[in-house]
Amino acid sequence: MRPGPQVSSRALTLSLMGASLLTLTLLVLYSLFYGSGHDNPLPVQVTLDRRPVEALGGRGAVLTEVVVVENTADFDLPLLTLDLNGQYFLYQASPLKSGETLVLPQGIFKTKSNQTFVPGRYPITEVNVTAQLPSGARGVAEVGFPEK
Repeated sequence: MRPGPQVSSRALTLSLMGASLLTLTLLVLYSLFYGSGHDNPLPVQVTLDRRPVEALGGRGAVLTEVVVVENTADFDLPLLTLDLNGQYFLYQASPLKSGETLVLPQGIFKTKSNQTFVPGRYPITEVNVTAQLPSGARGVAEVGFPEK
């Protein structure tokens, strides 16, 4: 068996540190020149409230915690999605019409593993709304709510 080229432990350490430093430098330069991605603002107003919501079977209304989304734009917003705290999601199949207000019970939001949001168990600190703008671009509204 013929011995191959060998590298001293010091040379190996320096070359690994150099490769890591080069990678880190390139990532920093990339972030400085190109910055972070940004989305277009979405013209909606989001509030948290307690409102009566029609009970199952149409037997009156029940006062419950809701998320209220109002379209303040003069155009419809298709492909509407909402998430609570970045974890509980809802996809609205029909577009949100111009000037329309959408009242959604907080209990209908679910995680990706189908666990339901329980109002009052955890505070809602953030509601994110995304939809498609008329240009075809994605619009995003990130609304924060301070903890009480």
